[in-house]
Amino acid sequence: MISFFKNKIYVSVLFFFVLAIDIYVKFTENPLPTRFLTKSLIICILFYYFILNRKQKHRNDIYFYIGLLFFWIGDLVLLLYENPILYIAGMSLFIIGKLFYTIRFSHQKDFEMSSLMPFFVVIFIYIVVIVLFVYDNLKDFFIPTIIYIFASMLMGLFAFLRKDSVNKKSFYLIMFAVVFGVCSDSTAVLQSFYDSELPYHQILVMLFYALFQYLIILGLVEEKEIENNHLSTKTASF
Repeated sequence: MISFFKNKIYVSVLFFFVLAIDIYVKFTENPLPTRFLTKSLIICILFYYFILNRKQKHRNDIYFYIGLLFFWIGDLVLLLYENPILYIAGMSLFIIGKLFYTIRFSHQKDFEMSSLMPFFVVIFIYIVVIVLFVYDNLKDFFIPTIIYIFASMLMGLFAFLRKDSVNKKSFYLIMFAVVFGVCSDSTAVLQSFYDSELPYHQILVMLFYALFQYLIILGLVEEKEIENNHLSTKTASF
């Protein structure tokens, strides 16, 4: 069993097989009992793979564990999304999970504020476009949705700030994960508050979310911190 989970190819095949079952079950007449199992298996597979294969222990790994736990509970709660209270609860759990991931990505390194401007521009445009599409239908969900989007962007920012602190493979895997996470969030928000008949949304939300978690795990497993012998003379100014 251990040797199986030490093989990335085997684990990837198992992961996507369970994901395919989860998506298939989603379209059946009574999906809930089985999806509680399949969604849990998806998280458990990734967690066990991470435990067995991480190359370098990190002082902030505990925040990743806590974040993954909140994502898992949020996953299960959102299976009952038709209940508005549980929908808000699920969103809140995901927000907390993203904040813990954000802490895990943080590094105490200097950075140039000017280098972040393109990132901030993209974030601003994204938020404006999403809000323009869904604003009229948000109503009581306006503040939770804005906080949810902001948490995603904050996580993306701290993932981006890893650029000079970790090896390139880990950096790009995490950044691709963030992109898939944003795609999942965007599809879910647009389907919930813009067009309930958004094509393929049931498949896309879960597929993008699963890729988000999958690439996060791969990125953290491959992570190697880069030690800088000197501090940058150009630091952020506020």
